[in-house]
Amino acid sequence: MDAFDPAAQQRIDGAPLPTKKTLQRRRNPVYQLIRLAAINIKMIKVIAASHH
Repeated sequence: MDAFDPAAQQRIDGAPLPTKKTLQRRRNPVYQLIRLAAINIKMIKVIAASHH
């Protein structure tokens, strides 16, 4: 890990960590399925609008 630029390592060390609630959502398959469906619906709307 010594290959990192010291400035880059400093930015990585200063990056915010996700909260406990955020981590729980990221690991929840039901939540992820809902998010997947939502993004797919948005993409369908954009594609449908571009075909008219």
